[in-house]
Amino acid sequence: MRRHGQPARAPQPHPIGHEYGEYGFLVGSLIDRATLERAEAEALLCDVPTHEVLLATGRVSQLDYATALAHRLGVPNVSWNAPLDLTDAVDWPATEIGLPARLAGRPCRVLAATQAPPSMLSGHVAALRGQGVDVVLASQLLIDAALEAHAGPQKIDRAVRGLLRQQPASSAGARVSTWQMIVAVGAVGLLIGGLAVQPDATLAALTALIALPFLCVTALRVVALRQGLARPAARTRPGGQRAPRIPVRFLPVYTVLVPVFREANVLPGLIQSLRALDYPPAKLEIFLVLEAVDTETQAAVAKLALPGNFRSLVVPEGGPQTKPKALNYALQFARGDFVVVYDAEDRPQPGQLRRAWDVFRQSPPGLACLQAQLNIYNPRQSWFTRQFTIEYSALFDAILPALEKLRLPVPLGGTSNHFPRATLVDIGAWDPFNVTEDADLGVRIARLGYQTGVLASTTWEEAPPVFRVWLTQRTRWLKGWMQTYLVHTRQLRRLNSELGLPAAIGFHALMGGLIGSALVHPLFYLLLVFHWLSGNLLAPSETAAGAVMWTIAFINLAFGYAVSILVGVISVWRRRRPDLAVHALLMPLLISFAAYRALYQLARDPYLWEKTEHGVGS
Repeated sequence: MRRHGQPARAPQPHPIGHEYGEYGFLVGSLIDRATLERAEAEALLCDVPTHEVLLATGRVSQLDYATALAHRLGVPNVSWNAPLDLTDAVDWPATEIGLPARLAGRPCRVLAATQAPPSMLSGHVAALRGQGVDVVLASQLLIDAALEAHAGPQKIDRAVRGLLRQQPASSAGARVSTWQMIVAVGAVGLLIGGLAVQPDATLAALTALIALPFLCVTALRVVALRQGLARPAARTRPGGQRAPRIPVRFLPVYTVLVPVFREANVLPGLIQSLRALDYPPAKLEIFLVLEAVDTETQAAVAKLALPGNFRSLVVPEGGPQTKPKALNYALQFARGDFVVVYDAEDRPQPGQLRRAWDVFRQSPPGLACLQAQLNIYNPRQSWFTRQFTIEYSALFDAILPALEKLRLPVPLGGTSNHFPRATLVDIGAWDPFNVTEDADLGVRIARLGYQTGVLASTTWEEAPPVFRVWLTQRTRWLKGWMQTYLVHTRQLRRLNSELGLPAAIGFHALMGGLIGSALVHPLFYLLLVFHWLSGNLLAPSETAAGAVMWTIAFINLAFGYAVSILVGVISVWRRRRPDLAVHALLMPLLISFAAYRALYQLARDPYLWEKTEHGVGS
């Protein structure tokens, strides 16, 4: 993989002889001959330099390798506490050999020990010395740490304000548009005036109007039943199909980003799940992305014996403290051709990366993202986990595949999103001001003309088992969906132009329908209770307006519930969890409570990130 200072055209290798070959200088002091031979064989299969295998598998540490190689090349090795100044290297061209630096005040050129094989580095050293340049060697970890110290403010600024500067209309960091404010105020005024002048007609009109979100969501679920559950396409079938055995030399370098915030308790399980990924370590880099304020998790990570392809990255303070900001910061250090995001409690199927690459390589260039299917590994822990399992099964096994088939915007889940890195950077990555950056990114992908697919591989997640944790998570989701809907409806004409009218209608039905139905759901219950208390629940209405209200309410509740329950029942049945089907009735009012809490937060504290606790009750 590319390193800082790796030239575009490497010079001719310079001889660096040893009886055991190019890496023989490691034998005896760091590894034995058998270990070297195994690493060389693996490197040949992966088509990477031998040192990348040794480092990625943890057989040799970066610091030890740099020390041994510096001794072999006869150049100074920069120690971890040395005063290495890389101020001039922040914008240094990648085509140049090494990075300009100052060591204890003296100018020099620093080479990363892992940027090329030893023979190639030997040639670099000879070339630079021939130009009268002092050369020092350092580990890539040390160089990255020094660059972070100097470039950190610039990188955090890009992480926070990059999208806002490049695409201000696409960021939740910008203000609500004037027309949106006018519509909101005007709607409230019309409602108050109508209730004062013609209360019956106003209530009938209001009932018909608020029925629209229910009808939209119901229509979407009907499509999901027909499209997503009839005969799913090969790449959308749930389950654990074995990943295709693509020769490892053809596999790209993959970067895994895992934001971890106040989750020291789940680190052992996380590391175990990531180590289980069926992907060559020499082509896999894994970032544990930590927050500067979270010293507890930093200390826990420091105590772990992590493999060589793992790295912890601390996000500096600045801007909103959100997951998308952390991801934007970490993305600037990623060197993989493809990027995937996992959460700290995730358990992805081991073959997921291989399967994603197999789909990408067979798909047109316009495929910007693959969303793996999410499901729950603690479905029977509590009533809430059972509800969560039903929702996830319906969403990822039925609704999202239906959206993909219909070429509608696909709101991503917050984890297991696979991207070509260049495409992700091109579309602006994540919005740090949106607390459901995943849903927003899915819509932006569609607006920019790219596609999202659903991947036939499951990532198992932990569902919140108690109401307190469920409420904060659901509030954040609903607030983020409100942010996303407001952002993408700022310029309706542009939205229709970029998506096309059918997809734009689908966006309103999905995002607007989910938000609207959550907010108006209690009103339908109140209407039923009012008729029941007045003794008119089953009595014919005396007015046309009353008949309209009753008919709309009854059809929405009966048909909407029936379709919603049917999607959930079939989805959990396909997941071989039929015992959960009876629990598909009871969640809507709690979601409505979370929706009003989200609406309050949106007005009071729009960028508040209520972190979901994991490992609760486990």
